[in-house]
Amino acid sequence: MLRASADVGAASHGGTNLASACRPLFLNCALLLFAFMQAGSAAETGKNPLIGTWLLVKYADTPENSEPIFAFGRDPLGYFTFTARGHVAFSIMRNPPDIQNSTSDPDPDACIPGWYCAYFGTYTVDTKHGVWVTHVLSANIPGILNTDQPRHFTIDGNTLVVSETHLKANTRIKTERIFVREAAPSSSNP
Repeated sequence: MLRASADVGAASHGGTNLASACRPLFLNCALLLFAFMQAGSAAETGKNPLIGTWLLVKYADTPENSEPIFAFGRDPLGYFTFTARGHVAFSIMRNPPDIQNSTSDPDPDACIPGWYCAYFGTYTVDTKHGVWVTHVLSANIPGILNTDQPRHFTIDGNTLVVSETHLKANTRIKTERIFVREAAPSSSNP
């Protein structure tokens, strides 16, 4: 019995030396694990191709067998901004704005005023299926407040295309929104 106690004491003493010797190894492993976890987070962010600011260059709805309708004009003004932390903001204006037009519309899916649409919220993205979902927190489009708005997209280089086909009064309508990625501005501040 005494001998077992003495062995335990010796093992403890040897264990302390072992622990001292392993401490730097343990700390290095912990640092590597931390670095790996950070790299994993950055890699996840890098997998989201939407992050950034996108300039709207085309907004068209084309009814089947008809000419495109440019609800915001042929040269619309607009930006979509996606952050790495999951926030999104959209702002689109008719160019030129039709400020003389009525500022209300009974359609809950209409923008108020009709020449300017904006909404923001959070978003999730499924890159595998090319879909993002905006969880709308605020909008000047009453019908989409507090809803989830899925959008199908493709990205080719610096061009983002959002396109869907839906039925309206038994007519197929293809929606097409085209954006180009904005380059990060260089700072002009000294």
